[in-house]
Amino acid sequence: MAAAVDAPSPGFSAETPAKPQPATPADGKADWLFLNGTIHTVNPARPSAEAVAVLGDRIVYVGDADGAQTWRGPATRVVDLHGRMLLPGFIDAHDHLAVAALTKLGVNIRGLVGKDRILDEIRKWIATQPLDAPLRGHGWTVGVSFGDDYPRREWLDELTGDRPMYIFNADAHDLWFNTAAMKAAGLNRHSPDPDPGKQYYKRDPDGTPTGSAVETAAALPVAIALGMMSLEAIRDSQRLTIDRAPAFGMTAYMEAGLLAGPSNGAAEAAWRDLIERDRRGELPLRIVGTVFTRNVEDDPQAIAAELVDWNARLRSPHVQISICKMWVDGTAVAGTALLLEPFANQPDFRGTITLPPSHIRAQIEATQRAGFDMHIHADGDGSVRAVLDALEDVQTRLGPQGRRHAICHLSLTHPDDVQRFRHLGIIANGTPLWATNYDGVYVEQYKRLFGAERVEQRVYPYGDLVRSGATVTFGADLPGVDIDEVPPLFQLEATVTRKRPGFPDDPPMVARQRISVEEAIRAYTINGAYQLRLEDQIGSIEAGKKADLIVLGKNLFEVEPEDIHRTPVLLTLMDGKARYDELPA
Repeated sequence: MAAAVDAPSPGFSAETPAKPQPATPADGKADWLFLNGTIHTVNPARPSAEAVAVLGDRIVYVGDADGAQTWRGPATRVVDLHGRMLLPGFIDAHDHLAVAALTKLGVNIRGLVGKDRILDEIRKWIATQPLDAPLRGHGWTVGVSFGDDYPRREWLDELTGDRPMYIFNADAHDLWFNTAAMKAAGLNRHSPDPDPGKQYYKRDPDGTPTGSAVETAAALPVAIALGMMSLEAIRDSQRLTIDRAPAFGMTAYMEAGLLAGPSNGAAEAAWRDLIERDRRGELPLRIVGTVFTRNVEDDPQAIAAELVDWNARLRSPHVQISICKMWVDGTAVAGTALLLEPFANQPDFRGTITLPPSHIRAQIEATQRAGFDMHIHADGDGSVRAVLDALEDVQTRLGPQGRRHAICHLSLTHPDDVQRFRHLGIIANGTPLWATNYDGVYVEQYKRLFGAERVEQRVYPYGDLVRSGATVTFGADLPGVDIDEVPPLFQLEATVTRKRPGFPDDPPMVARQRISVEEAIRAYTINGAYQLRLEDQIGSIEAGKKADLIVLGKNLFEVEPEDIHRTPVLLTLMDGKARYDELPA
């Protein structure tokens, strides 16, 4: 990891105790003992071991098999790995598991191209739904599904009549809706755009919305008006994500924005629900949450104050809110992110940035002065540079102060800026599955938008970032992927192969940006723990750390890279308790 100067952090002083000291056999016999497999510790001081023992919620022994026998007792569950692999629990450093599954309900049109084919799929799905069922869906891709056009409400009207319907695009930044949905949301030609030219409604010449909302601030009000964000719906969505996390081998994640409404306040009830669930012992993983900001009208000081307040009030043993998530742009493929040079197919257009540099600097400074870290969405290379410039400016004036700021996605990043991450101590958070030829169209789409040279030099430069010495972390970022693609093993394979798992014959997305299995594991374990300020507790297999461990059915260093996603998770421990157990008898 890149060197960083870590001063005391007000946001974490109460929650990050000194690293516990290892126990001794006199403290009792182990609850778990792991032997006879590949134990990859992700600890440079002891990269591998023959045995690991767990007592209570802690790892108490990491060493040779003979030394482990002193921990063995009549009640110890001895796990003979039979050559299988023991790893630290996976840490997803950017996801939206608390609510984003709501954008993956209904008809799935992902990968379909052409208006007629897509409408036919929607028509067939509607025919299977009860008359009182909500009509919704997901999966269309900007610039691909309908060519260069955005979809229109009349196309859905022909299938739905007066029943409201909405369909999120693949990454849930944009929404397609029918006339009934528009009316239910009170949207008409006089309705203002949330952020004109950046987060807005596509409109006919008379101002009437066409049925497409660009970016979340425009999309969410329509979906929310149709009951998308009820607490019961949020709980249902968590059954598809948080409840399944142990089966994915995931023991911790960063909630990169619980978007239950246009402001943080709308999410408080959902956070309280998660905290109560944790206090009942029903939460199967650790969550580090965020207070979010995405609009120029947001007051940076008020956002920082909200973070201070929520960090103090909304917490439980496995839940804390301790990061400010900021969106400074949308997506490069939709033209809602800023490029350093014009688009290849639009020589007079460089895209847009949601927040101006002065606002970016003000939010970073307010958050840093409050003692917390930033997590900043920046997709275009112009946006990435603006954020790096702002971070450097704040550091020059205030000093790093031990902050662990991160920039996420980095769909395009100039080679000169790649080198700045390590120099400034900025964490690079990647989204591996996006860096593949997803849906079989991304490579050609990117070449059309950015040109072959920029694709080769700047698109998802995760390999360059790792080799530069920067601290790199990864996250699946649902809803940018489908639910079954959230598991870290899917993401690990994607970053090792730069191919979409399950499509081995696809061309890789810039093959030179591939990284090794060991580097990918590190990004999904100890680096993720470092980003979340939990590296003294989790992220590696060391005596004294929390017993967040997983057993995989195969050794990842021995399987074919294209088969990594097929490797079964057999056991997941969090705090030494089995949250998922499919070990053979």
